[in-house]
Amino acid sequence: MTEKLPFREPKRPRRRGKRLMVHFVLLTALGMLLLAWGIYGRVQLHRIFDDRVTKNHMELLVTKTSDAVKAAAEASAEDTAQRRLVSNGLSSKKRSAENAAKESLAAGEKDEDALAALYDTLANAAVSRLDEGDEAQAALKDRVTESLTGQREEILAGAIAAAEAATGGVTLGDIRRDVSRSESHYASIYYSTVLLWTGAVCLILGLALGAVRFFGGEDFRQKVTDIVEPMDYLLPFFFGVAVFTLYPMVRVFIMAFQERYKLTGEFSGWGLGNFRDVLYGVNTKLPQAVGNTFVYVLVTVPVSTALALVLAYLLNQKIRGRAIFQTAYFLPMVTSATAVGLVWKFMFHEHYGVINWILSLFGGPKLAWLTNPAFSMAAMIIYGVWDSLPFTIILLISGLQNIDGHYYTVARVDGAKALRIFFRITVPLLSPTIGLVLIINSISAFKVFNSVVVLFSGRPGPTYNMYTMTYYIYEQINGNLEYGRAAAASLILFVFIFLFTMLQRLIQRKWTYD
Repeated sequence: MTEKLPFREPKRPRRRGKRLMVHFVLLTALGMLLLAWGIYGRVQLHRIFDDRVTKNHMELLVTKTSDAVKAAAEASAEDTAQRRLVSNGLSSKKRSAENAAKESLAAGEKDEDALAALYDTLANAAVSRLDEGDEAQAALKDRVTESLTGQREEILAGAIAAAEAATGGVTLGDIRRDVSRSESHYASIYYSTVLLWTGAVCLILGLALGAVRFFGGEDFRQKVTDIVEPMDYLLPFFFGVAVFTLYPMVRVFIMAFQERYKLTGEFSGWGLGNFRDVLYGVNTKLPQAVGNTFVYVLVTVPVSTALALVLAYLLNQKIRGRAIFQTAYFLPMVTSATAVGLVWKFMFHEHYGVINWILSLFGGPKLAWLTNPAFSMAAMIIYGVWDSLPFTIILLISGLQNIDGHYYTVARVDGAKALRIFFRITVPLLSPTIGLVLIINSISAFKVFNSVVVLFSGRPGPTYNMYTMTYYIYEQINGNLEYGRAAAASLILFVFIFLFTMLQRLIQRKWTYD
């Protein structure tokens, strides 16, 4: 008789210490690398800042002094001829005197001494063309000399104060936005703040995991490992979402309140000016775009959903050639939007289009679908309904196939007709899928853009009467270069989509069957 051995739970592989050690090394090394990169970029940014501020300070000192001397000297002249003589004298020495002053300032000479030399040189040059033998010019020379001598201290002090006030308001952020892309190590300079913060976070996390690895208890190390291990797989996804989804959303929200925003990062100020321009500005097309978009949504979404429901129900039946019909309805999903648009343009053609030919069979007139503004919305709705059918049918068929067939069997045994079964069983049990379809199609319809572009050859309608919100945003970006207005319009579109979606969810709760 064999003796039963006691059950022993298999030992778990002791990977906790190794995993934490790997994370400690990687995060610490990455944090130090990013910090070093960010510090290098920050040093370069400070260098550019110092050079730019120093250069601007010198330029302002020299320019303010020269302009003040010229204004004071010409103010003493009595007529145009005398002002011309004073101006000619100043021009003869201005460039050389300014260059000498800049060289002195660059060499480290005090602002007061360098400007004093510039001032005296320009003061002498102002009267250098005046003839003392001419009584009028001699009197002018005395007036100019007396005026410049009396205003000397005031002009020099004013130039220094103005230069300091102008350069004192310059910040590192201003210089960072103005850095040219051709600048060496542009990426490290422009993103130095992001690199520093990211490096600091990575270093802190690495040191924290190192502390857990070397000083934490066994159970605590296991708990930390159980948290860290899933993050290894989720981190790439989080990174992609943060960089390509969350950051653009936050950036658009900020840009919406930055008036006259430019790609260089400059803007005139904070406020609601972008919203005021897109809503009430001169010749703004947003109100028209909002109206067209809502008409398109309110017609396209219900019609396409109703047609897709009927077609999905029929395609889900066991009929001959079902695969052929399904393929025919799903083909638009794998067809180029541009190619489909060209086909529909021919179909809508006034003289040889298929749609007008079909209408003529019933005695209807030939309609100028794409050239007459009265039929533009109808053409776009027809194309939009057709374009949204494939994806909607796929979702509804998947919902139909999840309905238990016993419901239909019981209904037929009770003698229920096909129409009654459809409305009493199929639609109620399919209501969650219908709700999902309505939400997805509504969001897609609010962002309608391809229909406008492909049908009207890149224009918003034959007479620019078919602006939609997405096309308006596109035009603000590519046509007018008004990025702040485009961001404001995008935010308005987001609010409309959010409210419309919440309304649909509220209504859906009233007719969802358990």
